[in-house]
Amino acid sequence: MSATAHHLGSSLLKTLSAIPRLRCMRLAIAGIHFQVDATSLVHDHIWDNTSLLLRKAIRRYLKDDDHVLDLGTGHIGLLAIYCAKIRHVTVLAIDINPDFIENARIVAMTSLTQGVEFRQSDWFSRVEGHFDLIFGNVPYIPTDVANDSLYSHDHPEIWDGGFDGLNPARTVLTKVPDYLTEDGVLLLGLDTAFVSDASMTGLIEASRDLELQQIIKSWISSSEVYVIRHKHHFH
Repeated sequence: MSATAHHLGSSLLKTLSAIPRLRCMRLAIAGIHFQVDATSLVHDHIWDNTSLLLRKAIRRYLKDDDHVLDLGTGHIGLLAIYCAKIRHVTVLAIDINPDFIENARIVAMTSLTQGVEFRQSDWFSRVEGHFDLIFGNVPYIPTDVANDSLYSHDHPEIWDGGFDGLNPARTVLTKVPDYLTEDGVLLLGLDTAFVSDASMTGLIEASRDLELQQIIKSWISSSEVYVIRHKHHFH
């Protein structure tokens, strides 16, 4: 074995040996910060920096008795469960992957959570009614980037945002006015390391019905949360 191959092999072994420790750390943070007992996992992706920033935004905008929609809840329903833990609300949490939905139900039961319904749906295909708060940590990694990385190896529907990373955001911005209450709030979380702030704000500005209220940013990451309302809310 060459010295280079030996070095690469050693690095891989170190990375693999660190995975259990990283998983334990991420599970602990899920419990402490999101009040989620993630005892059942489909994969190792539990939360990211965008999840943490959405948590901050949810704390700011979520109110008791809100009707909430979680777009792309993931395999543990992290933010849906968090909403039900901190406020008296009803939550509809959707995901396109039926295995994620079944696992999220298990996690919600283990976390002693009430008021959350998990439903398999492709964005709004099985959603009815109007919501006071809609949020999503939507996929935002461009397809070419995802295909050239480890992202494509682990449930690409989590990461793949289309040719420019904005296809999911386009879908949400087009459809969400029909589901948002008159004074409702949409919180869209993205990582500007993959999608530029200018591209995202341009999409919002092009909307006939929606308007950007503010952008919540983080000093520790490139993640951002876009706070969006009906245009008439500002007039």
